[in-house]
Amino acid sequence: MEDWILRNNTQQDWISLVFLFNFVLFTILGSSNKSEFKYFIRFFDSALYFKIYGKEKTRLHRFTIIGTLFLTLNFSLILFYTLTFLKFASPSFPFFINLTFGILALILIRFIVENTVFKLLGLNELTESFQFKSLSHQIQISILSFFLFLFYQFTFHYSEFLYALLVTILILYVLSQLSLYREYWNEFKGNLLYLILYLCVFKIAPWIVLYSTLN
Repeated sequence: MEDWILRNNTQQDWISLVFLFNFVLFTILGSSNKSEFKYFIRFFDSALYFKIYGKEKTRLHRFTIIGTLFLTLNFSLILFYTLTFLKFASPSFPFFINLTFGILALILIRFIVENTVFKLLGLNELTESFQFKSLSHQIQISILSFFLFLFYQFTFHYSEFLYALLVTILILYVLSQLSLYREYWNEFKGNLLYLILYLCVFKIAPWIVLYSTLN
């Protein structure tokens, strides 16, 4: 017989508001540029979106900024579900708030440091394109995860389903990153030292810091 994960009414209330707020962000994202959004949500044909919008867009335009907020809240939910599922923390609203603000702080700090370092190294043109595509893929995955976790929270609340969701999201993220590194390999192979720096300092280290803070 399937095991259910126990929920209390208090958790149900605040987490419903989180989903509602994220749905509002999703609606704003879709209405901010309907034409761009139409191509953006073609998850399995991202090449067309980047062909049309990739050359003129950066991480600091309205569509991407709204998408980043949506991504941050979804990523906070993913970590919240993961950490509470592993009994790392209690499923409380204060923990979720601390987690969300911790992730936001890391994103802002990493963005400032990345731009400063790569500008000094003269790699900002290459990294801007790469990071825009990386961020876009992450936002696309977050859209999919939002609806899957919405279904999980209010309809199919099984621990096995949660585990399958977390594994699926991790696989999608890894595959999207691998495809990007493969696409940019010719540009990166002449700057392997900078690539290693990017992976260690900007991809791995921030989440180690976050884990240490929470721990």
